[in-house]
Amino acid sequence: MIPPNRCLRPACPVLFLLFFPLVLATESSAQQDLEEIVITASGGFEQDLFALPWSAEVLGGDRLRDTSRTFSEALTGLPSVMVQKTAYGMSSPYLRGLTGYHNVLLVDGVRLNHSAMRSGPNQYWSTVDMLGLDRVELLRGPHGVIYGSDAVGGVVHAVAPPTRYSLPGEGVAGGGRVYARWSAAESSATLRFEGEIHDQDWSLRVGQTLATYGDLRGGSEVGTQDDTGYDLAATDLHLARRLASGAELALGVQSVKLDDVPRTHKTLAGLDWEGLKPGKELFRRHDQKRRLYYLRSSWRDAGGWSDRAELTLSLHEHDETRERMKANADGTSKDGDFQGFGINDLGLTARFEADGGWNDRWSYGIELHREGADSFKRKFDANRVFTSTSIQGPIAADARYTTLAAYLQDEIFFDHAWSLVSGLRYTRVDVDVDRVEDPDSGLPTAFSRDFDSVVASLRALWRPAERQSWFAGLSQGFRAPSLYDLTSLDETSVIDTPDFNLEPEHFLQAELGGRGEAGDWSWNTSLYQTWISDMIVRSPENPTGSEVLKDNGDGWIRGLEASLAYAWSTDWSTQLMTSWMDGEVDQRLPAPGFARVRRPIDRLMPLQAYLTTRYAPHGSRWWAEAYWWLVDGQSDLSLRDERDTTRIPDRDGDGFADGTPGFAILGLRAGWQFGQASALTVALENLGDVDYRIHGSGVNGAGLDLVVGLDLRF
Repeated sequence: MIPPNRCLRPACPVLFLLFFPLVLATESSAQQDLEEIVITASGGFEQDLFALPWSAEVLGGDRLRDTSRTFSEALTGLPSVMVQKTAYGMSSPYLRGLTGYHNVLLVDGVRLNHSAMRSGPNQYWSTVDMLGLDRVELLRGPHGVIYGSDAVGGVVHAVAPPTRYSLPGEGVAGGGRVYARWSAAESSATLRFEGEIHDQDWSLRVGQTLATYGDLRGGSEVGTQDDTGYDLAATDLHLARRLASGAELALGVQSVKLDDVPRTHKTLAGLDWEGLKPGKELFRRHDQKRRLYYLRSSWRDAGGWSDRAELTLSLHEHDETRERMKANADGTSKDGDFQGFGINDLGLTARFEADGGWNDRWSYGIELHREGADSFKRKFDANRVFTSTSIQGPIAADARYTTLAAYLQDEIFFDHAWSLVSGLRYTRVDVDVDRVEDPDSGLPTAFSRDFDSVVASLRALWRPAERQSWFAGLSQGFRAPSLYDLTSLDETSVIDTPDFNLEPEHFLQAELGGRGEAGDWSWNTSLYQTWISDMIVRSPENPTGSEVLKDNGDGWIRGLEASLAYAWSTDWSTQLMTSWMDGEVDQRLPAPGFARVRRPIDRLMPLQAYLTTRYAPHGSRWWAEAYWWLVDGQSDLSLRDERDTTRIPDRDGDGFADGTPGFAILGLRAGWQFGQASALTVALENLGDVDYRIHGSGVNGAGLDLVVGLDLRF
């Protein structure tokens, strides 16, 4: 086997660009029978995927359950996506080089980003229950006009199953589902119950997910990774009432709890694989509770200025606690702390679509979020007896964060092939902090800030055929400093200092891409360049990296992403997905001087490829596939990455991280459908029992693993 560090090099994207036009020119007489796919991209209204002037992906619910364990991990292998795992219960995607609060997460159309969300890979995406979803939609690149602040790397939308009503004359109907999953490498068991009942006017759906994950077994060298398991419980409810003229009123409730999620790499149980340095804590455990309530009124085909509309009133509550115990040199208890935050976000969103008078289509709306936040921190001694109370926890102890925005977008159709999409969004953010620790005096203080911005987007779409489209555009992104930026005292691994004077971040991305089908071939590709202005960057303030300095910096990210699929016959198909990127941003060297330098952006994604071959006999009820996942090594590190030796290996032992090794993973999956819609799936993951980790992760990936799933529907 060719080592991935040799077979994947920066020259590969150039070779791919040379090869790609030849592939597109290839014709075949056979036709693919592919389902028409729609996606939520204009703020809540479905569109044909080929009518989108953006790079996008849609992942169906059954496919999610067949290939992944959690919501974030479902994005693994997609072009320009790197799913980093700070811990086994803390995974977060990097989209086009950005993660954390630079990507917007939507659940059923409701924004889950809030002002306490951290900058780097964070645990909040792990609170989305994948088993309750119908599909996941990924929009790459800035979407500041429709989705506002934070929509820079991309937007990911977790979409619930569609509402079902009885047909005329059917009366009351219903159904249910039981899903079970077991994995050997993680000693895990997952159980999902669903039930629904509906008639012509009412529909009710409820679900409950319970999961327990044991300690994860890595590859042949690492073996069991101690202190990595955790538990999850999730509940969801959806009640809908169909009104006259196609309107609908819906109530949604979601509750998720993650219990005792360990952050292993910061503890003595951290790995020493490939030169990693274990942490210096006995334990660090996180609990998360997230609740979402929303009431939505929607209608379609009403004509006039609100032909299609969605009005949503939402309340999002998120509580997190962290308990840790530090260790002495002999491994005994030293001291620790217990801290947490609570945030509640009351939101109102109104989105509309209407036909214009010049063969165009308008999208417009307003969005209001009123967040209230509090936090706490208490320190304790080696016997876990509380000794003191701090002014604040990870963010300000008492604060409000208010966002008001309005947007307008118009798509003009020049003929059957060409259209132009332009849009503007105005955003105002008000920050009122009543209690926070002053970074100079160490005493409680208060402050207020306000920010506003206008962002624009201009995109062109050309559709030479029904199943082919090409697009180009310029899109701006904007992100106001959050409570986390302005008031954080704890950057999870190091000491952070509040900075009340940070400026907003601005981004501009140019993109050229397309998707299409020609005979037995299908493709999706995009080339992009992002210019960064005043991004809030955290640099090591001292040589050890135990403290960070926040500063606004400029930089850039560029990349190429592509997927190519070929149907060999009605039974056999192959798909290749690949991506490459590079990027730099201004950073500060440690004291003395804090000189500004240009270094690679944090956790720069390495070159990767994901190859899948699938066999699904025509007319049969079973399928099988093999996949090969190749990821290059990454040695281009930011200043902070170089000092993060608990997550990035230090192979030469000089105290600075050298980079994450590349890897190649081979796996097999198969499924059999029985009854009307029930299915059994079996997977053998990581057949080579390879030791590996995603760049910047705090745990290694699973070694050789047997995964069994049973989906019973009635």
